[in-house]
Amino acid sequence: MLTWTITMLDTGTQTVDKGVMTYLTDMGQEIQIPVTVALIQGPQTILVDTSFLSVERTREIRGRKIARAPAQELVSALASAGVRPEDVGIVIHTHLHYDHAGNNRLFSNARFFVQREELRYALATTSFDATAYFAPSLGITPDYLGTRFELLDGDAKIAEGVRVITTPGHTPGHQSVLVETGEGCYCIAGDAVMQHENVEKGIPPGVHTSVIDCMASLERIAREADHVLPGHEPKLFARQPARFPRRT
Repeated sequence: MLTWTITMLDTGTQTVDKGVMTYLTDMGQEIQIPVTVALIQGPQTILVDTSFLSVERTREIRGRKIARAPAQELVSALASAGVRPEDVGIVIHTHLHYDHAGNNRLFSNARFFVQREELRYALATTSFDATAYFAPSLGITPDYLGTRFELLDGDAKIAEGVRVITTPGHTPGHQSVLVETGEGCYCIAGDAVMQHENVEKGIPPGVHTSVIDCMASLERIAREADHVLPGHEPKLFARQPARFPRRT
């Protein structure tokens, strides 16, 4: 049986209103959240998302309170897990928001997977989502532009024991990654599940294009996964390294 492990990497810290994480819940409460990237290791080295390019660019375009320590630089975070950018053979994008697709150029040996619907929407997004995508409609060149994507049309097997499922709602073409491990199926949820509270209490993420699709995606993840790794959950890093399954 193939053995996969997942290491969650903390690649930056954003300060946001809690309502961004949990729709119409705890609004007005300022919290700090990690910007995560997931490293899947086994027969291949797979990365889920590539974080944001830089603090300066994010502040300029998005206006977010964001910080990144030297250890949170993506290359440094990978090095802490013993991985170099050139070791990564596959990159899976949950979606193409600025904090998930900013460093594709680091991975010269990788194949890149995204849903066709996500790329279509990212390049012709509504004004509501434009800054989140660093959209061309704003006169901005998105950081992912120039990536040779392999476009997916729905659920797909990426490798033995690793597959993507469509989980729209946060964005129209959002996808999550299911990984089979010795302790069951883990879901790297991206922003379909921003924090554990979304699945535990049935509260959709606070930023979405469809709350109905968000709820359907939460239900699908709960059905198909034994364990969920949210996209912006500080509790993931309560123990270091943030490796799953946990090693005792």
